Amino acid sequence: MKFPHKIIFFFIVILLGGCSATGEKFTAPVLTNQETSTIYFMRKSMLLGAAGCRTVLVNGKDFGCIKSGGFLRINIEPGKQNITLPKITETDWADETTVDEVFNAGEIYYFEWTNELEDFYVIPAGALVITGGKTNNSIIKHTEKSALPILKKLRSSI
Repeated sequence: MKFPHKIIFFFIVILLGGCSATGEKFTAPVLTNQETSTIYFMRKSMLLGAAGCRTVLVNGKDFGCIKSGGFLRINIEPGKQNITLPKITETDWADETTVDEVFNAGEIYYFEWTNELEDFYVIPAGALVITGGKTNNSIIKHTEKSALPILKKLRSSI
């Protein structure tokens, strides 16, 4: 009996494709309020962690999440803020990521969440296989010049 590799591959692509951002394509940055700070969070499309939607917390308040290949635009009060992207589940390979930043009213900021595989292991356990690993994840602050080429490839996570 031949193993149906093509069928399995097709279902994996369908499954992971459903976890990517499918909203409107990014067109241009928009400052929606001169009295607040606008932040664009972005996440490039990649297979690692594609099934999870990374929650964005500012001072503990949930502002939504960024999907693989997506961006999220939020408005916050100016001043010093703590941005946290926590683990999605206990078994999530990506650890919580945090950054503190001072935001000015009427300005637009750009941050990218990245996740790269650092270590991967496979342990055969009879008929089962146990996998695990470690990732290196971070929040990168971008300028408008470096952020726009990335954002133009992304879709809204909302």
